[in-house]
Amino acid sequence: MDIEKITNKEQKLILAKIIVDKVENGQTIGFGSGSTSYLSAIEIGKKVKAEGLKIKAIPTSQYIEDVCNEYGIEIGNIIEDNIDWAFDGADEVDSNNNMIKGMGNAMFKEKLNILQSPKTYILIDSTKDVQKLGQNNPVPIEVFPKALKYVSSELEKIGAYEIIYKGMSENGNSILHVKFNEINNELEKQIKSITGVIESGLFIGYNVEVIRS
Repeated sequence: MDIEKITNKEQKLILAKIIVDKVENGQTIGFGSGSTSYLSAIEIGKKVKAEGLKIKAIPTSQYIEDVCNEYGIEIGNIIEDNIDWAFDGADEVDSNNNMIKGMGNAMFKEKLNILQSPKTYILIDSTKDVQKLGQNNPVPIEVFPKALKYVSSELEKIGAYEIIYKGMSENGNSILHVKFNEINNELEKQIKSITGVIESGLFIGYNVEVIRS
């Protein structure tokens, strides 16, 4: 990720410095993806090196894992290690802390971290607050490649009016960007119930604490 191309970098650096203060020796931390998480990972890496801390990271993307390796942060295993807390960004957040995440194609691992962490901090700059989900972004959906045709037809049945193929995830699955006529509290479950869907970028009703710059 090119730091010079990150938008709203000053706001995101403020958030990164807030999250780095929560890092303590011996912790296992879930690292999210996206530009805010990337800057946070760098700041955490600097603290780890400066203070000689020993922590484990559960990264959600390869470029975040690369940052951890660069700063000597041990990579943990989400199967074997218990996460003490996690941090991540979001693409949209409404007034009830419901979110769209995963425009960087990492929502599957991001959701795993949130579900297995007792505390997750969501770091957002002023551009990410919305009155209604879907205001600025489609819903990213990770799909088993051979199920694309079936999944697309089923998504249309539950209100999808635009479906765009956006390439592959790090997991080797296809990514769709989908716009819906309405995003309600049941849509995440409806999407996930479709055979062939690996995960969606809707995060409805998750236990997170949103930190705003």
